[in-house]
Amino acid sequence: MASATAEKQFTVAIVGGGIGGLTLAAGLLRRNVRVQIYEAAAAFKEVGLGLTIGPAAHRAMPLIDPKIREIYDSLITTHADSPGYERFRQTWFEVVWATGDQAGDVLMDLKALPSGQTTVRRADFLDALVALIPPEIAHFGKRLVHLAETATGVDLEFDDGMTANADVVVGCDGIRSKVKEFMLPEECGDTLPRYSGMYGYRAVLDMDTMIEAVGEHRARVSTMYVGKGAYGISYPIMRAQKVNVGLYTLQDRWDNEEWVRPASKEDMRRDFGYMGEHVNGLVEHMPDPSQWAIFEHPHISTYTQSRVAILGDAAHASTPHQGAGAGQAIEDAHVLAELLGDPRVVHAEQAIAAFKGYDEVRRPRSQRVVTTSKENAFLLCLCLDGVGDDAEKLQKTFQERLRWLWDVDVEDQAERGRRIMLQEISDSETKVESVL
Repeated sequence: MASATAEKQFTVAIVGGGIGGLTLAAGLLRRNVRVQIYEAAAAFKEVGLGLTIGPAAHRAMPLIDPKIREIYDSLITTHADSPGYERFRQTWFEVVWATGDQAGDVLMDLKALPSGQTTVRRADFLDALVALIPPEIAHFGKRLVHLAETATGVDLEFDDGMTANADVVVGCDGIRSKVKEFMLPEECGDTLPRYSGMYGYRAVLDMDTMIEAVGEHRARVSTMYVGKGAYGISYPIMRAQKVNVGLYTLQDRWDNEEWVRPASKEDMRRDFGYMGEHVNGLVEHMPDPSQWAIFEHPHISTYTQSRVAILGDAAHASTPHQGAGAGQAIEDAHVLAELLGDPRVVHAEQAIAAFKGYDEVRRPRSQRVVTTSKENAFLLCLCLDGVGDDAEKLQKTFQERLRWLWDVDVEDQAERGRRIMLQEISDSETKVESVL
């Protein structure tokens, strides 16, 4: 077994520089693990608008690197950013009926203790995380075209002709991950993103426009509008200067190769005309009627194969209906940084054991999040089997789902992964000794 002071003898290549990739990189750097990042774009960037982080991922941030939590907390918008709304500081969302006799009434006030709703613009968070990454380890315009394991490491080839080598590779390259394709070629057809049965419309509105659309209270308090076959969501961002808005409707088919297609206000009115005054107010004030197909990641057999692992959306891209996708990437990064940074992990063979511990701990939970997020769409659309539009069952089900999602012991996740990793290392050393 390696000593507690042994220097790391392996290198890590991270493919993809989104929130998951940069969070992992920051955690590895803090633990003196040598890392290089390869990003396909010309600069680090995030796709999407607002980002909400639940309590579990919020607790994981400082365990990766206290600076990550400091950055996030410095950027967040809370309900307390709206004068007079401090009493909603611990509210995650108010759930409001959009259809039926109680349209406009509050079904429940979902609390997220102790932090309440915390939101940031994805781009703002990513831009701030960049400050934790030494510029010399970031390589841009590097779109992966080939990855192959050799006897001494992993070779990477990019579309600009550059090649690189690392002892281990972590793919953080999103739902259409190239790393995943090379890691699991035999499952390639089964691991492609799949349409989830829902599309949506998205916008960021100025607060004044939002107030005009739905009134001041609904504009300033994060809200889910639940209705038969559709739902809406809104939450303030940018210190309550703007509001992130999404409207989603169930639709079995998506007959377009592109994930975003042009549509019209008439399409929006057709989809949400029955959804009450608040949602229809949003329809009339949203400037872009483009339809966004919602895709998700099929469950795969493993998040690692020998010297290669995948993290975040590359492993378990989820629908947005639970607000947990980015949080799961952060939980991934915490566990993997802890295991690769363990002082007993010195050589690449031990890093492979760390990958196994990460997979066994993170795969079951993150795949369950993918499943429950899709179920949450049916819950919000008042058509989840056994619940429907029953107010009491809705309240109970919402609470049960969030308790499971948020009340996890994030430190225990890492410790369970560590025990698995150390057993793998021990078993491997025993095999070597028996051969000798």
